[in-house]
Amino acid sequence: MRWDLLYQLKRWPDLLQQARDLPPDAPDAVRNYGLWRSAQALVALHQDDEARESLARLLWQGELDAAQSREARRLVIDTYFSQNRGDDAYLAILRFQQDFQPLSQSEIGGFVQGLALHGKAGEATAWLPQLRDSPLALFVGLHSGAVTPSMAAEQALATLKKSGDAGYWGVLAQAAALQQDAAGQAEAQENLLAAAQNANLPAALQTSAEKLWQSYHAYALALGNQRQLLLGDDTSWQELAEQLEQENPLAARALFANLVRQSADMTVRANAESHLTALLMRAGLVRTVFQLFADKPDLALSLLDDPSWLDNSALRRKVIFELAVQAKDRGEYGPATEYLLHLQERQP
Repeated sequence: MRWDLLYQLKRWPDLLQQARDLPPDAPDAVRNYGLWRSAQALVALHQDDEARESLARLLWQGELDAAQSREARRLVIDTYFSQNRGDDAYLAILRFQQDFQPLSQSEIGGFVQGLALHGKAGEATAWLPQLRDSPLALFVGLHSGAVTPSMAAEQALATLKKSGDAGYWGVLAQAAALQQDAAGQAEAQENLLAAAQNANLPAALQTSAEKLWQSYHAYALALGNQRQLLLGDDTSWQELAEQLEQENPLAARALFANLVRQSADMTVRANAESHLTALLMRAGLVRTVFQLFADKPDLALSLLDDPSWLDNSALRRKVIFELAVQAKDRGEYGPATEYLLHLQERQP
């Protein structure tokens, strides 16, 4: 059905228009299903008051099946979180818990995350035993004050080494932010952005390219202040970045990233892009390159033919695979297939 296709593609405005265009004589079942999908779209668009009105109408009419009714009640809670109405969300969660038992891990995770982010971290701790040992549980402990930033960082790092769960990079980023540790925040976000798991983590533990750019900027400014560099003196910033490439690659990446964003000189920016890309790829952070330079998908590919810094067949395959993934995500299935065929040809 067209409703479902638009929903899967997250084309929220088109979905709403589809509902508005329903003819007056449309069957009630079709009209109610359109209202249901429209309510979901309104939640996604953060049109929260209108979304709650639509959801309330559906719930009172009794036209939703059991699974949809449960989802509708959960979406009402999401609208309260969206409006930073933590008290209302908490009361709605308590009513939800009374009516729907047992709660799923996904529901508990969503409620705990929302409460922790909207001034209700203390209330969220009641659900921690049901979250078992998880990055989200540690995140809530951090925001409730039950765990100090240094303790959270220590636990996250130890568990990360054992489990490889990228969510712990999210905890490390949060702990570093609370400690005003710009370097630690940038490193955690680099690794989190490099993880395929990032997009599937609870929102509180995710990061984005823009957040990493901001962390790079903060770290670069701290480095520049230590050495009394003047803003706008690109030569001095570039020289420092080049000096630190071997000694402190993370610091060098932050400095080059700052030049990419701050320099008014196109040549300086291009040089900084090249250095930043090379340093990230040497560190194995291939996905991070593509996230940072999403508007320049061929930037990493152009460096594959430069043997001066990349002579690693495993890394080469990783880059080509990531190019295929990015092309597929853009809906460019022809180029994606070509990348995969190229990758197959290079298998030993």
